[in-house]
Amino acid sequence: MNWFRWLLLVGLGVGLGHSSWAQGAAPVPSRPLRSVSPADTTFAELEFLRSEIGGARVIFLGEPTHGEGNILAAKARLVAYLQQRLGFTTLAMESGFFELHKAQHQIMVGKSVATNLESSVFPTWMRTREFRAVVPLVGVDGLRVMGFDPQLSGDYSADLTDELEDFLDDEKGSDAINYDTIDAVVSYLAAHYAVPPGYQPAAFEAELAKADKLLRQAAAAPVAARRAEALFWQQCLRSLRALTQDYAAHDPSAKTEAAWTAADSNPRDAQMADNLLWYLRQHPTEKVICWGALPHFANSVEVLGSEELRAYRPMGRAVKEALGASQVYILGTLAGGGTHGLPGTAGVAVPAPAPGTLEATLLSQPAPAASVSLKHDAPGRQLTTYAFDYQPLAGPWSEVVDGFLFLRSVNPPHLLAADSAAQRADTAAAPQVLPGSLNPAPGRAGTTLRRVVSAADVSGVRTVRGVVLDQRSRAAVPYAAVVLPGPGQGTTADAKGRFALALPGPTKLQVTSLGYEVAELQSPLGNEELTVLLVPAAYALDEVRVASAPPDPVAILRNVIKNIPLNYEQQAYATEVYQHRRASNFDTLRYEAETVSWLRVPAGDRHFTRGFLIQEPAVHLEVQQRHVLVPGQNGELGTLLVDAPGASPTAADPVRSSPLFVARNLRKFTLRLDSVRQRGEETLYVLSFVAKHADHRSTGIYLAGDYQGRLLVRSRDYAVVHYEALWQVDTAAFNATARKAYGQHTLKDQAINQVISIGRTTHIVDYGKGENGRYYAHRSVGQSVSVGRSLGQSSFYYQGLSELFFKLLPTAGPAPVALPKGEVLKPAEVPYRPEFWNSYRRPGGALATP
Repeated sequence: MNWFRWLLLVGLGVGLGHSSWAQGAAPVPSRPLRSVSPADTTFAELEFLRSEIGGARVIFLGEPTHGEGNILAAKARLVAYLQQRLGFTTLAMESGFFELHKAQHQIMVGKSVATNLESSVFPTWMRTREFRAVVPLVGVDGLRVMGFDPQLSGDYSADLTDELEDFLDDEKGSDAINYDTIDAVVSYLAAHYAVPPGYQPAAFEAELAKADKLLRQAAAAPVAARRAEALFWQQCLRSLRALTQDYAAHDPSAKTEAAWTAADSNPRDAQMADNLLWYLRQHPTEKVICWGALPHFANSVEVLGSEELRAYRPMGRAVKEALGASQVYILGTLAGGGTHGLPGTAGVAVPAPAPGTLEATLLSQPAPAASVSLKHDAPGRQLTTYAFDYQPLAGPWSEVVDGFLFLRSVNPPHLLAADSAAQRADTAAAPQVLPGSLNPAPGRAGTTLRRVVSAADVSGVRTVRGVVLDQRSRAAVPYAAVVLPGPGQGTTADAKGRFALALPGPTKLQVTSLGYEVAELQSPLGNEELTVLLVPAAYALDEVRVASAPPDPVAILRNVIKNIPLNYEQQAYATEVYQHRRASNFDTLRYEAETVSWLRVPAGDRHFTRGFLIQEPAVHLEVQQRHVLVPGQNGELGTLLVDAPGASPTAADPVRSSPLFVARNLRKFTLRLDSVRQRGEETLYVLSFVAKHADHRSTGIYLAGDYQGRLLVRSRDYAVVHYEALWQVDTAAFNATARKAYGQHTLKDQAINQVISIGRTTHIVDYGKGENGRYYAHRSVGQSVSVGRSLGQSSFYYQGLSELFFKLLPTAGPAPVALPKGEVLKPAEVPYRPEFWNSYRRPGGALATP
C-alpha cells in the first residue's frame, strides 16, 4: 500500500482551501513549556491544564498531519501528565475498533503491551520511536486502550471474522451464517481500503443480519461478561456496516489528492464519533484521551471561512454536541518551522508563517515550545493558523479548538527499525560483473548461478534444439529453464516451449518450470530434436506404505500445531543466509544476484509477510556480502522482485508464520492423508492441504485465489520436515482493482497497473535439526510467474527464483542499531568483494521445483 493513500485513510489528507488571514491587534497570551520530551516527568508547567480542562471527561490531542515526530513526543508527555496527575484512564486511538478491543483483552491477561499495540495501532504511530514512549503507560495497572476508527488496522484485523464465529458458536443458528461471505469483505477492506470487486451488498447485509439476530440473543445471556461482549460485537458490526456502505458509495482509494474533499470523510467521522460515544456509555467512569488528526477532532469548522469546510462534520463536533461543551476539551498542535513527512524520511518544509498569523506571533517569543488557551484567553477572536495540514485558515478558532500546543520547529518521526530497507538490499545497484566472472566453489551442486548463454560463449560448439511439453496434456510449457546442472549454463524456452542451447558435447540437461517436477535427460549425440515431457507436480508419486488404519489428517496437523513450541525454536536466534535470486522477462534474464546476510529472528515472531511496507521492526536482516551478476534496470526491479512467500529470508519459515499452522484455522482447510512412508525405522505422514476459501485469513497474503500444498510430517514427534505450497492469484479481483484504478493518477494506479492471466507462486522448505534438538528452516526455494500486460503498455512474462540456505549462528547477536537522529532511511550499500566470493563455499543441494 502506498504511503499517501494510507495516510489519507487514517486522516491526513484533508485537502483544505485557503483563506485570507486576520492581523491580530495584540498577541494571544502563551505559556512557555520547559520540555516536550516524554522523559521529563516534572509536570509543574502543565498544571495550568487542570483548570483549563476542568471537569472534561474527553480530551482530544490532535496533530496537523501524522508526520511530526516531536509533536508525537510532546503528545506522549501530555498523555503521561493526564494519566498521572488528572486521572485519565483510557487512551483512545484513531485506529481499528475491533483490533484495539482485542489488544485490550490480551493486555488484561498479561500479554505484551508492545506486541498487542503493534497488531492493532496504525503503523504511522506504532512504528515510530516517539510513540513508543506511550507504551509503558498502558497495561493492567495503567491506561486502557480502545480504537474508535471503523477502518481496519493492524494484523488483528485478520481475526475479526474468526472471533465473531467463535463467539456465536454457542448460539443456536450459528451454522446458518456464511462467515466466508463476511470474511471476503473484511479481508479486502483490510488490504485495500475498498469493497471487493463484484461486491454484493445484499448478500453481505443478509449475513450481518443473521449475526445481529444471534447477538441480540447473546446480549440477554445470564452471564454479565457474555452480555458485555455481545454488546461490543453489535457495535463492531454496526461500525463494519457503516464502513462498507461508505466505501461502496465513496471509494477513497480511487480518488486523487486534488479530488478528495473534507466532506468525503463525513461518514467515517460520524462512525468514529459513534464508536467513541458507545465506549463512553459502556464505561461510564472512564476518562478518555483521544489521539489522532486534528481535523477529525475539531468542533465548528464551518466558521473558518472555507467553502469546503462548510460541508465537513468532524467527529469532535458530534462528540461535543452529545456530551456537552464542558465535557470535551480539544487541544491542537502548531509548528513554526522545520519539516514534516513520513517516518524515516527527510520530509518537506513546513511553510513559513505569514506575518500576523498565530504561528508568526509565537515565533517572536523565545520559548521553543508554548501553550495557548483560546478558550480562556482568546474567545471569539479572529485568528489565522496553519493547524490543518499547514493550510492557512482564518476565523474564530476558539469555536474550533480550545487550545494549542506550539513547537518552534518540527521533524518527521523516526522509524523504530533501522534496517527495513536492508530487507530489499539485493535490489540495490552494484558494480556490473562480466558474464562468467563467478567461480563456483566445489560442492555447490544445483545452486550454481545460471546465466543465459550468448553466441560469444559457445563459438565452435553445436546447438541442441528441442521443445518442452506437459506430459499429461502434451501442451507446450512456455519459458521453461533448460540448464546444465554443473557449469550452470542454460537458456529459457520461448512462448511455444521451444529452446536452443549451445553445448560442448553430449551432457546432462536439467529442465524446470513452475508447477512441474524437475526433468533430467541426456543431450542427443546427433542433430535430432529433443522432446522434454514435464510431469505436473500434483501427479508425481512416491513409493508408499498404506497403513491398515490410516490416522486422521486433522488430528495429525492438530498434533503438529500442539508440538510447535517443543519442536521449533521459540527463543531469539540468528542464522547466516545465503540467497541466490534471479528474475527474467520472457526469455531475457533481467536480474541476478547472490548475497550472504545475517538474519536475527526475535522470540515469538509470527509474521508471514513481514508487516507494513516490509518494515517489521523486530526481524533484522543485515547484508554482509553482495554479488550482482545482472544489475537490472531501476524502473523494473520493483516489478520483477516481488516479495512473494519464499522470496525473502524473512518469510521463509511457514511453520513459524503461515496461517496453516494456527489451530483455529484448521477448519479453513481440506486435509487429506495421501500416504504413509517408511524410511528405515522412521514413519512419515504425507498430508495434502487445500484452502476452502483462499483469503488473507487462510493464505497469509491478499488477492489469493488458491492455496494448496503438501507436508511431510515425522510421526515420532509430529515435526514438519518438508513443506511445499502453491499460491495462485485471484486474477478477476486483481484485474478489477487494476482497471478501476487505471487513469486515476493515484499511487494505487501506479502500484497496481497491470492485468494478469497467470499469477502463481510456489514455495518449498526443508527443515533441519539443530544441536539443541529444535527444527529450523534449512533450505527454501520460492518461484513465481506472472503473465499479463501493463495497462497502456506492453505484455510481460515474469519469472522469479529465490534460493535460500540457512546456517545457524552461535548466538542471536546484538540488537539492531537505531538510526541516528535526523538520518534518512536508505538501502545498505555493500560493495562487491571478489576476494570473498572467490573463496566462499556456496551451499549445495538445491531443492527441486514443486
